[in-house]
Amino acid sequence: MGNRAPVWIFIISAILLSGCWDQIEIEQRAFISVVAIDATDNPGEVKFTEQLVNPENISTIAAGGGQGKAFRNLSGTGRSLFEINQEIAKKSSRVLDTTHLDAIIFSEEIMKQPGAFKDYFDLFFRSKTMRRGIKIAVSSGDAWELLEVEAEHEKIPGEYIIELLENKEDLNVVDLIRIGDIDEKLYSKMSFPMAQIKKKSDREIDYSEIAIYNGPQERMIGTLKDDEAKGLSFIRGMKNNGAITGTLDNEEITVEIGSIKSKFTLVNPDPKQMKFALDIKMTASLAEQAGWNDIFKREVLTELERASKRKVEEMVKSAIKRLQEDFRTDAMGLGEYLHHYHPKLWKKVKEDWEEGANYFSNSEIDLNVKLTIAEPGSINRTTTPRGE
Repeated sequence: MGNRAPVWIFIISAILLSGCWDQIEIEQRAFISVVAIDATDNPGEVKFTEQLVNPENISTIAAGGGQGKAFRNLSGTGRSLFEINQEIAKKSSRVLDTTHLDAIIFSEEIMKQPGAFKDYFDLFFRSKTMRRGIKIAVSSGDAWELLEVEAEHEKIPGEYIIELLENKEDLNVVDLIRIGDIDEKLYSKMSFPMAQIKKKSDREIDYSEIAIYNGPQERMIGTLKDDEAKGLSFIRGMKNNGAITGTLDNEEITVEIGSIKSKFTLVNPDPKQMKFALDIKMTASLAEQAGWNDIFKREVLTELERASKRKVEEMVKSAIKRLQEDFRTDAMGLGEYLHHYHPKLWKKVKEDWEEGANYFSNSEIDLNVKLTIAEPGSINRTTTPRGE
């Protein structure tokens, strides 16, 4: 028995160290970074584009050699994303791998077709290999073109797109929608905002718009941009940085937002005369000032805060009006607030919240903004009057 011990140790070691019999080596995998879904000229047919990463070319580019691209885009058309993906797989010499998929981009044309987004989303939600943190965005124009944009400092367009979507330095952007967030919203027919991006040039993508998705209609209803987009960010209490420009004594002032907190409160629960209070608290610092007002004087700083507050109020009211009157779509989260804090009332009004009686559009929203400039800057004047 003692002589057999080395033999058994050898056999057990061989089994444990052999690895999985069906394991696919990393060199045999083609990692997908971003995918794009576009409409075609044929009704019911879509174009599906996948961006594959070439690890070898990334390393050679970093080392200063090699001329190959660090990515490769493969496309196919058809009625089923699953079948198109199988056809794309035949074009690749490696096994397609979605474990590093970071974003899914739907074209605006797809998003505006009733039910299309929900149908095509189903593939990604059901797949066991899809991470719940994959980001979803809308493109203005063809989504596949975004996968061709090569930014100056990025080797892979997909990485550039992800960095844009995760940017917190702009008030025009909105909280990211991810696969893990969206399933309940879609199947509960809830409305929500989405990031909307567009190709600006061969080397640049612009992210300054917000797509508005109407849950009951199951389609994108429109777009918010500029001050309206910023107003929606204020309503939703976004943790973004950014700047707003107003006027004080007919001179421009720019303040940088530090923090935003927003809160809804139900004031009148009568569905026919529903009323809410929206409280927004913000802190900011002075970024730029024209003129020579001494901002270290309390009265001047107070006027500066009032001027900035007025600008915020204009933006928020503009966003509310657009959502209630033009889109008739609750992308600000009032319904979610009722669902969580007033479930009995929500059960009574949810069927007519954005349809029928449309209680959302007929609700009154009282706005209260409190803006504090916490950091006026290190100087008390930006311009010295002549003669001093």
